[in-house]
Amino acid sequence: MPHVSHRAQEALYPSVREMFELAAEEPGAISFAIGEPGFDTPRPMINAAYEAAVAGDTHYTPNRGTVALREAWCRYRADHDGVAYDPDGEIIVTAGGMEAMYLALVATLDPGDDILVPDPGYANYFGQVRMVGANVVSVPLFADRGFRMRARDVEEAITPNTRVLLLNSPSNPTGAIIDPDELRAIADVVERHDLWVISDEVYRAFVYDDGVRCLSIATMPGMKDRTIVVDSFSKTFAMTGWRIGCAFGPKPIVDQMTIMQENVVSCVPGALQAGAVAALENGSDILPTMKAAYRTNRDMVVSAIADMPLVSCTMPDGAFYVLVDVSATGMDDHEFAVRLLHEGKVVVTPASGFGSRGRGFVRISYVGTAEDTAEGLRRMKAWLSAL
Repeated sequence: MPHVSHRAQEALYPSVREMFELAAEEPGAISFAIGEPGFDTPRPMINAAYEAAVAGDTHYTPNRGTVALREAWCRYRADHDGVAYDPDGEIIVTAGGMEAMYLALVATLDPGDDILVPDPGYANYFGQVRMVGANVVSVPLFADRGFRMRARDVEEAITPNTRVLLLNSPSNPTGAIIDPDELRAIADVVERHDLWVISDEVYRAFVYDDGVRCLSIATMPGMKDRTIVVDSFSKTFAMTGWRIGCAFGPKPIVDQMTIMQENVVSCVPGALQAGAVAALENGSDILPTMKAAYRTNRDMVVSAIADMPLVSCTMPDGAFYVLVDVSATGMDDHEFAVRLLHEGKVVVTPASGFGSRGRGFVRISYVGTAEDTAEGLRRMKAWLSAL
């Protein structure tokens, strides 16, 4: 067999995908593994995409995305954050948030550079950083602080080769939201050390409790010009399979990402972008429905975990995940997840795949129906009690 590159061999295969494939061997298992909305895309988006395709929107689109989508998304962002982005130069439409993340990494990092990444953090961050030849430097997140990032931990992690800080709030896998005062302090650290920020904000719509605020670091004074915001339709509008994301950022960076877009996927299908415009203009009804369902599930999960032996968790602020401490079972998180699957017929994700500080935890994604969530928790408690 011909040579396989070292960089390809170093790319990580996420533990969530491993559990997804193992679950196929257990018919009837209830899954808390996949981070995907438990709702189908609403009809207005589907109808708009269909009508665009029928009308002939089946050809290449601009690398940056269609004018209609760029303008609509910039209006949406301004309405929600008060930050004005130029649709002609400060936004690029991408094949999902993951492509936006990858292009942002390539645009800001050279091989051998360091990037600060939250630990635990989204597993694909680690794989993508390796693919661009840069080095992950972990910013530790602590369970006893609700996994919320602190400015002092960011500053202590900075190395002479640090070029970028990666933020994710609300977080996958922790559900934590960075406190606004800490975010301001983090912005001060970033400016003092002259860093770029890549801010993954795909879960920003999912905040459940009154008094909890989720701000974008791009809204902080002086931060818009050094921040690339990654956003996506996947979670907010239940459009994961559509693969439509974007990046907002300074024109020089977005221009470079646009050149790279041509060499990666060229463009995002026009008909799908028409569906995305419909989501921004007519798709807001689904979000309150999803948030109400997920808040009910979140509260059910946290209450049920508190009543189970050998495990514990803290209340997540947002997104739709909770990390459960399973260290008292005497099993590592991978063994716990595999045994719970085969013996209890419940799928969870071992959190060691989200970084070294995820060891001893499993992630529960609470996006299923209330009935499935309750049944999965019942099975989990019964299995733990039998241990």
